[in-house]
Amino acid sequence: MKINSFNHVNINPYTKQNPQYSKNEEKMKQSDEIQISAEAKELQSSQQFSVSRQDKIHEIKTQIDSGQYQPDAREVARKFYQFWNN
Repeated sequence: MKINSFNHVNINPYTKQNPQYSKNEEKMKQSDEIQISAEAKELQSSQQFSVSRQDKIHEIKTQIDSGQYQPDAREVARKFYQFWNN
């Protein structure tokens, strides 16, 4: 049995380049950039803040290990409420 195709056009879709795709390739070659604000740089460089925070964390850890840490549930709830509503 022989099957002949009607209206057969010899088109290879991979031989033609659509100009739209070449534009997208140019956009893809561009590199990303990031900008850090002066305030963020200042926060990164401030060692005093991180040292005081580490001291507080160490203090809380020792209280937890010794069983003396008693968080105030109302204060914790108030802080959560304040965070989510502001």
